[in-house]
Amino acid sequence: MNKDKSFTIRVDENLLKTFQTIAKANDRPSAQLIRDFMREYVKKHRQAELSL
Repeated sequence: MNKDKSFTIRVDENLLKTFQTIAKANDRPSAQLIRDFMREYVKKHRQAELSL
């Protein structure tokens, strides 16, 4: 059973185009970069909660 979910966000057109261009230049899929960011964000904030 696939537990992956997708979601839609609104983003400025120029920001999206620039992000995609830079990601492609670095041979990285945009979606993977966003997933990496999400994992790091959760990790950071989860650790902060444990420090309280």
